[in-house]
Amino acid sequence: MSKVPLTYDDEIDLLSLIQTIWDGKWKIASIIAVCLLSVFGFNIVKPNTSFIASTEIKPITSSEFDQYSLFNDSLKIIEKIETDNKTFNIFEISQNFLINLYIEQIEEGSLLEAATDKFNLFNKDDFDSENDYKEAVEKFVSEIEVLKPIKEKNKIRLHHVLRAEYDNKDKWKQLLTFVNNEANRKVKATIINRFATIVSIQNQKKNFALKDMDIKIDNVKKDYDRHTKDRLAFLTEQAAIAKKLDIEKNTIASQRFSTQNTFVTNVQTDAPFYLRGYLAIEEEIKQMTSRNDKNAFTDDLYKLEQQKRDLEQDETVKRAIELFNKTPLNQSNFQATIVKVATTDFEENNKSQLYYILTIVLGSIGGVVYVLIANAFKNRRINPVSS
Repeated sequence: MSKVPLTYDDEIDLLSLIQTIWDGKWKIASIIAVCLLSVFGFNIVKPNTSFIASTEIKPITSSEFDQYSLFNDSLKIIEKIETDNKTFNIFEISQNFLINLYIEQIEEGSLLEAATDKFNLFNKDDFDSENDYKEAVEKFVSEIEVLKPIKEKNKIRLHHVLRAEYDNKDKWKQLLTFVNNEANRKVKATIINRFATIVSIQNQKKNFALKDMDIKIDNVKKDYDRHTKDRLAFLTEQAAIAKKLDIEKNTIASQRFSTQNTFVTNVQTDAPFYLRGYLAIEEEIKQMTSRNDKNAFTDDLYKLEQQKRDLEQDETVKRAIELFNKTPLNQSNFQATIVKVATTDFEENNKSQLYYILTIVLGSIGGVVYVLIANAFKNRRINPVSS
């Protein structure tokens, strides 16, 4: 029995395929060219107008900030800590304070959402429901960035930058103008409310301090009355004893001597008080009971009254209010930052290069497939398969 070698028609000849593709290279190139021309024509008829908008957010100038200097100094408080004095501000308006409040309003999102809806950045008719529309707006706003200043070797950004992607420059400028005005308005209202709160707190502290001072003054006066009452009781008793013993004048021996220009009286402290004599004791009782002005004899009263007077005459808060009203916060053209909408940089987000690369890749694949299929049909016509 003879052996006949078997042949398999389904085997792939790679060299033959490569040769077929090479022979059809001009057809593949033609298909790629047609695809590229189609994409080019589409970009001309309906160009990609998407752009990246970048707007700088700068701090106010030094001359504008100088208008807050007097107010900032008006609320400086000096705190004594042991031997060192520490100065701090109850409330201070700085360039960073203003710009941080401004960016806080932007990043919170509600202003951007309101502006997106106000200027119809999205057509509501393109959405199936109100919820879908709101979700699209929220997603759009969440992608808006506030880039912080950076200083690196290969990248330097001196100021904050508001960055977003959109496709209509006019609408975007309208949105920026609205957001900038509203953010400044909200920053102004926030600072005014905070200052009003500080004023209220300081006035309340002052009232409480005055009430505490009145309590201390009242207490030292009561202490004087109690001390005087106890002293009179003691003196009355000692005077009675002195009369009983017929001690009219002081019999306590005292010795004085001088040491380094200082006179010291050496009194026998263990001697009974009645030995001073009832005349001196009764005179002291008379003087104490006949006092018309007790305040002169009340310990610490003068010092407390001085402190109370200082509190009553303190006009720190009043002056701060007057200076606050002279700051730009009391003006209609208040600005927390410098944002110039007209200088917004619009960088076209052109994806045409990506489209052309994809067109070449897909056109190449399509051309190769076309050449292989066309060659297969050609071979079938030349060598028809016998049944």
